[in-house]
Parts: sequence; C-alpha cells; structure tokens
Amino acid sequence: MTGRARTLKAAGFLLAGALVVTACGQGNGQGQEQEHKPRVTAREQCDGAISAAAAPALERALGTETFRDTPTGWLDQAAAKLSEDYDKGVTVSLGAERCAVAANGPRHELGVGFDVYQERSLGTYAGDPFMYPYDMGAEAEVGYRRAYLYVTCTSARLKGSDKRPARFMGILRVRWASTPDTAATREDNLIILHSVTLAVVRKLGCVNDAGLPATPVIKPKKPTKVWPPGPVR
Repeated sequence: MTGRARTLKAAGFLLAGALVVTACGQGNGQGQEQEHKPRVTAREQCDGAISAAAAPALERALGTETFRDTPTGWLDQAAAKLSEDYDKGVTVSLGAERCAVAANGPRHELGVGFDVYQERSLGTYAGDPFMYPYDMGAEAEVGYRRAYLYVTCTSARLKGSDKRPARFMGILRVRWASTPDTAATREDNLIILHSVTLAVVRKLGCVNDAGLPATPVIKPKKPTKVWPPGPVR
C-alpha cells in the first residue's frame, strides 16, 4: 500500500469515527429532550390547572401529597371539545375529556370533566342527597363526593356567544376516598372544581373569567334540606 493510500484510508477511518460520535451526540440530545419528568405534585395535575389555593385542597381530598403520573394535553382537549360542542349547538357533550387524578398510594381518585347545559338544567342536583348550594358562577351544587359548577361564557373564540352565551358546567366526582361528609370536605371539592373550571374558561377566553373570582370565595347558601352525614365510601 502506498503512502498516499495509507493516508486516505486513515482519513476515512477518522471521518467515519467523527460521524459515529456526532450521531451518538445527536441521539443523546434527542433522548434528553424526550426525557419524561413525572408529574406527581398537586400543582401539576390537570395540566397545571390546580392553583396554589387548590393544591392543599386536592391533597386533603385524596389523603396524599403525591399523585400518580399524569399525561399532558387534557386542558387543550377539554377546551377544544367545549368549543366544538358550542359551535354545533349540542345539548349533551359526548366523549368530553376528563382530568383523572389518583393518589400515589391509597386507592383514592377523583375526576373533573365538563359538559354543556341548558338554562332549564339549573337546579337539577339541588334536591340530591348530601348536596348543598353555594354562591359561585351561575350555580354551584356541592357534596362530599360530587360537585357541579355552572358558568356562562362570552368569548371572541366562540362565534355568536355575544348574543347567545355558552353554558358550561364543571363536574367533579370523588371515588374511594376516606374523607367524611363535612362542610370542610365540600369546600375542598368546590375549591378544586373552581380552580380547574377557571383554567378552562381562561383557555376559552371567556370575558371576565365567566364570572368566576380569581381566587375561590366560599359562600354557602341556605339549603332546602340539611342531610345526615353520608357514608364514608
């Protein structure tokens, strides 16, 4: 082999090595970008829709300070579904996305979802067992295992809502929790639901946050009936 041939061969090896190193470096960079950071704190649940005020309420509601990892994208999907439902003029929202939150440890779970409603639907849950009215939004009916928060929304993103406001309701359901049926438990549920609903109406661009306060103000109304405490499970 001539000196020139040996030089070209060595250069080829160096070039190939450089390409391998570069490829590995690029792979590592991509791997770092795709590295998944578990979302296990209260504030990270529901795509970060849990406010500073709602975080301790969520921890109390499920009896934990850490939660199972949760996927991203729920908030955008929920807002898009409500916008689509409004555009179509549907009376029931089918297949709406629900934010699921589960304790990391005890088998305690809750979910927050959204639906459309009609004005005549107000008062639907007023007479349900263990439910109590609160002064928030268009209406709020809250229990120790369920909560409903109704709002009306006018937004430039919802064509025609200046003449026909959109009507959305947030729905919270608690499963397998050990919290008792008390006013404190109900208020925690309302604080959580307020926080998530506020994030959704802001995503939709609702004027004046659809009438929701920036921080939850808990104002119980006089109930039509005072229920005995409900069962723990």
